[in-house]
Amino acid sequence: MARTVKCIKLEQEAEGLDFPPYPGELGKRIWENVSKEAWAAWLKHQTM
Repeated sequence: MARTVKCIKLEQEAEGLDFPPYPGELGKRIWENVSKEAWAAWLKHQTM
C-alpha cells in the first residue's frame, strides 16, 4: 500500500514520495508534506 500525505501544494491527501529527495531537514519536510504528483510538477516547472 502506498504512503499517503496531506500535500501542501494540492491541498488534499495524495500518494507520497518513496524517499526524501534531499538529505537533511529540507528533504524530510518535502518527504512528509509533498505528494509525488506535486513533486513531479515542480521538477517539470524548474526545467522548462
